[in-house]
Amino acid sequence: MAGSRLTEGRRPLAAICVFVVLLGVWNAARYPTNAGYDAPAHMAYADGLVPGFHLQQRTNGSSEYYTPPGYYLVAGTADWALGKLGYGDPDRAGQLVNVLFVLGAVLLVAAIARELWPGRRRIELGAAAFVAFLPVVVETEAMFHPEPMSLFLSTFALWLCVRTFSRPGYAWALGAVLGLAQLVRAFALWTVGAVVLSLIAGRRWRELAAVCVLAIAIPAPWYIHQATAYGGQPEFPQPAQATHLPAAFFFRPGIPSVFSAPYRPHHYSRWIPVTYDGIWGDYFGIWVWHAGSPTGPSGSDVTRPSDFALRWLRLQSLLGIVPTVLAVVGWVLLLHLSLKRREALAVALLPLLGLLGYLYFAVRYWTPDGDLLKATYLLTTTAGWAIAFGYLLDRLRGRAWHVAVALLVLCALAELPFLVY
Repeated sequence: MAGSRLTEGRRPLAAICVFVVLLGVWNAARYPTNAGYDAPAHMAYADGLVPGFHLQQRTNGSSEYYTPPGYYLVAGTADWALGKLGYGDPDRAGQLVNVLFVLGAVLLVAAIARELWPGRRRIELGAAAFVAFLPVVVETEAMFHPEPMSLFLSTFALWLCVRTFSRPGYAWALGAVLGLAQLVRAFALWTVGAVVLSLIAGRRWRELAAVCVLAIAIPAPWYIHQATAYGGQPEFPQPAQATHLPAAFFFRPGIPSVFSAPYRPHHYSRWIPVTYDGIWGDYFGIWVWHAGSPTGPSGSDVTRPSDFALRWLRLQSLLGIVPTVLAVVGWVLLLHLSLKRREALAVALLPLLGLLGYLYFAVRYWTPDGDLLKATYLLTTTAGWAIAFGYLLDRLRGRAWHVAVALLVLCALAELPFLVY
């Protein structure tokens, strides 16, 4: 009875959406505009694109020339409009639009769950809450950064893909959204791969053709421009480092430092702990503590968090264990289910393809400070993990379900101060 009251009606989902908007607007209004990842370069890109329509060029300084212009067109337009109103910090508009993109992602994740499992509200609410409370989503939402828009479009594509299996006419919209997603962030290619593989597995040949035509044609001018201007791989035209990384990079979980010292530069040469601490905490020092410039003759040391911040980082790292285990186990179950229900295959494949692409990118373009292991690069896979989390939560019964929900509620309450900037 308690479970039924918790999930009946639309009020719980509405409450999650209100939480996302209020928290997002509060953080975006207070978080320093230039404090996020490469924020000055992102703002310069948007300001140059609107109204000047100037793409960034490769320079010796900080530049986002390899990033497609989609987000900067939207953020630049919002900045320009806010500036015309006389607001003192018009770049703040680029942060506020990300609140709308995260809200859209939450609603779309819930819609995917409803489409796949009609009437099973626990999956819908569990998945929506996972997105709303995931620290890396909340942190990136407050930044001037293209990743939330990439998250929204990738999640939109997953919803359209699920619908395409029962309504083939959605294939054209699916192809258009996949094309647009590539004009925001190259990491959307993982979503393209998940959708294409799911349509092939489902033998939806006509739909596959429509999707491929638009998913290739829409971003083609950008890729041609990059290949012509810079050569190499058009999605990331930088020279590969060709670094041979030790086995510890791939397989060492970094215990206990992943929990005891979840901040840079600890375990920076191991992708699992760096990524985990980036998802659930503040490894690179852009939220609860602020990393300084490298110091010392080797350039390998950075400013240490305060004792107060370090306590929060350790707590956040420990709290992430419960939802992480639920999401991973749920993903295994969801992948097994998708072998029979092909309409769910793209949702199940996206986390796997995202991890493989993330590792390929990190290894091919490795930097000694581990800078390319940012968890934000996995943000486009959030919908897949969220659905998996909700799917496992729904499969729990009786006391197991109540215990899991109680633990998650306690984790969410303990997380909340960390999520507020």
